[in-house]
Amino acid sequence: SATTTAGGFSDHVSFAILDLRPYQDRYLAAATDTSRNIILDQATGQILRNLYGHANDGFSQPKLCWSANGQYVLGNTQDEAVICVWDIASQQIVQRLDGHASPPRDL
Repeated sequence: SATTTAGGFSDHVSFAILDLRPYQDRYLAAATDTSRNIILDQATGQILRNLYGHANDGFSQPKLCWSANGQYVLGNTQDEAVICVWDIASQQIVQRLDGHASPPRDL
């Protein structure tokens, strides 16, 4: 349930998860329609990290995948022909893989 903040606004945030990728039965990476990727604890559902720096909305097809060691999450963006690489620990984009003719639609 949403609560009201001091400014009178609701703290409820609405988004749709459009892609969900597990990692070693421990974590889930969720791509949303709000330019936000989320790392969750699979057992508790607790949000561990929020990953920003790309653009996706309800008309995009966000996709994610994990690096083999689980240190990075890779994801597409709707308006650039790149794949973004996020470092999970810092929550920052550490690389943009370009060279695609159009925005990648699957990983």
